[in-house]
Amino acid sequence: MRKLLCVLPSLLFLVTFSASAQEERHTDARQDGLLGPVRSVHAIETRLPGKWQQPGGLGLMSPVRCRDCTYDPDGTKTSSGQIVNGEFHGNLTELRRDGNGNVTDRVVTEAITGKVIRHEVMGPYGKTAETDFDTTTGNVGWQQTFAYDQFGYMQDWLSLDGDGKQESHVVTSRLKDGTVTQQSVWGKNGQLSYQQTYDPEREITRFTVWAESGEMNLTYTYAHGKVISFWERPGLPHERPQFGEDFSDSGDKVNITNYHCHENGQCDLFHVHREYLDPAKKRNPTTIELRDSSDTLIGAAYIEYELDSFGNWLHRKVYVYPSEQGDRALREEDSRTITYWEK
Repeated sequence: MRKLLCVLPSLLFLVTFSASAQEERHTDARQDGLLGPVRSVHAIETRLPGKWQQPGGLGLMSPVRCRDCTYDPDGTKTSSGQIVNGEFHGNLTELRRDGNGNVTDRVVTEAITGKVIRHEVMGPYGKTAETDFDTTTGNVGWQQTFAYDQFGYMQDWLSLDGDGKQESHVVTSRLKDGTVTQQSVWGKNGQLSYQQTYDPEREITRFTVWAESGEMNLTYTYAHGKVISFWERPGLPHERPQFGEDFSDSGDKVNITNYHCHENGQCDLFHVHREYLDPAKKRNPTTIELRDSSDTLIGAAYIEYELDSFGNWLHRKVYVYPSEQGDRALREEDSRTITYWEK
C-alpha cells in the first residue's frame, strides 16, 4: 500500500501519515533521530562560506535538530535551545507525574525569563490538551485539544484562538494497521478547507481544496504512481503556488516523486532518490539527489558520518551539488557531543 500524499506546503497541518503499517510511537529522543538512552546533546553546526540554494525549495539538507537538548531516562525532552556565551537560551520542560510515574503534565518555560510558554496535558497516547501563552501579556494565545481512536492514533485535533474561537479542526480516520483513509480539515468559519481520501484496496488518493466561500478551488485524483486528473478553478492568483498544486508521493522513502501541477492540468515531475547508512531503518541519508523528468541531476547533497556505539552520528560532512565551482563541494561540517544515562 502507498502513503497518503504529502501536500506542499503543509501550512499549519501535518498531512503526511503512514498508509502501509502501524506507526511506531517514538519518544522525543527518537523523534530527534537519536538512539539509545540519550541524556544530553550538544551540537556545533559549521556552515562554510559560499552561496548554495536548495533547488525548488525542496529539503535536500537535514538541519541539526537539537543544538543543546536534554532528555529524561524515558526519552522525554526536558530542555531545548542553544548555549550562547555560556548562557542557555531556549525552553525548559517540567514533567509532572502521577503515582505510577506516568507523565500527566508538561509545563514549558523560557529559560531566561522563567515565563510559562506552554502547558500540555498528557494521556496514554500523547497530549490531550495544550495551552500556549503570550509571554508579553501572559494571556492565552492558542488552545488545542487532541483525541485518539481505539488503536491509539490521533483522530481529532481542534485548534482555538485565545478567545476560544475555532482556528482549525482536523479529523482523521484510520484502519487498525494505521492506514489513513480520510483526513478532513475545517477552517475558522467552520467551512471545509480541504479533504484527502485514500482507498487502500484500489490505491487511489483524492484531494480537494475549497475557498472560504465554499467554491471548489482545486481537485485531483492520483493512483498507482500517476496523476489521473487535475483541475483548478480558473483565475486563481498565482503570486505563489496555490495550496494543493505541489504534492509528493514518498513511496518507500528511497524514491520520492514530487509533482507541481498547473491550471491547464499538466504536471511537472521531479524525482528524489535517497540512500541511507542504515537502509533498514531509513536513518542517516548518505545521498539525496533531485532529478527532473528527463533524469537530469538538478541538485544533491552527499553526507559522510562518524558514529558512536549507539549508532548516533558524532561528526558529519555535507557536500552539495552544484557548487560555485560547478562540482560538488563541502557545504557544512557538524559535530555532536552526546552523553547517555547509565543503565
